[in-house]
Amino acid sequence: MPSDYSAQELATIALIDKQLDAYNARDIEAFVATYHDEIEVFTLVGGLQYQGKEILKAKYAAKFAGLKYLHATSLTRIVHGQYLVDHELAESASEDENNIDRSVKVIAAYEVEHGLIRRVTFMG
Repeated sequence: MPSDYSAQELATIALIDKQLDAYNARDIEAFVATYHDEIEVFTLVGGLQYQGKEILKAKYAAKFAGLKYLHATSLTRIVHGQYLVDHELAESASEDENNIDRSVKVIAAYEVEHGLIRRVTFMG
């Protein structure tokens, strides 16, 4: 990591990396542990999609269980204080883990509050 990151920025990066690692491992408990109890999930066009860790857990638990393969990678990252914006590539396979049948690029903007992800907005 470049030395010009603040302690807050390093903590923000570490949290989002932890969340991404848990997502890739399909570890629902570790994944939801990175989120605030009152997490708000938005889409740029649609606004607030849902709020609360229990809804987040239910949605992602179903996603994790329903796929044979799931992996997301940060392609480009911008961090400023408690804000982090990732351009991510997400790939998944629904039938055969060796046959990726969905690949999407998305921008995810995260806001960290008290060491947890408080808001995320998906674009694209």
